[in-house]
Amino acid sequence: MHFKKTIRVKSSPKKAFTAVTEGINCWWGNVDNLIVNKVDDEFSIFFEENTVWRFKVIKLNAYNEIYWKCIHANHAFSGLKGIKEEWLHSEILWSFKVVNTDAVEISFEHKGLTPNLNCYEICDMGWTHFIGNSLKQYLETGMGLPNIVEP
Repeated sequence: MHFKKTIRVKSSPKKAFTAVTEGINCWWGNVDNLIVNKVDDEFSIFFEENTVWRFKVIKLNAYNEIYWKCIHANHAFSGLKGIKEEWLHSEILWSFKVVNTDAVEISFEHKGLTPNLNCYEICDMGWTHFIGNSLKQYLETGMGLPNIVEP
């Protein structure tokens, strides 16, 4: 079973979509490309311990869905072995659905992130925070809780 998370936020699909294509640094963390709103756009995100993942936009349907593919993975987390490339070739799928006039449902699925992976527990906690807390807070208040790594 792939990791999935769905949240409801007081937002519009356009604002939510824009947060995922142009505001990743405001709710997830440091990136090298602030705008990824076209198919074939790429970005890397950086975490502690020289962790870096690179994603490519595979599919994009404005205000409805986004697919990213992990094309490079260097995951490190103290005490966990064998996680370096566990995200490599995995896909992240986003979908946005209007709930009512002032709310949107954001569905997130990380295909390839399954309970048999060594990193699953920390990734589950991480995605739960970044989607359920940080992205939600960013959309509703303008202030997310990203993981900012000092260069």
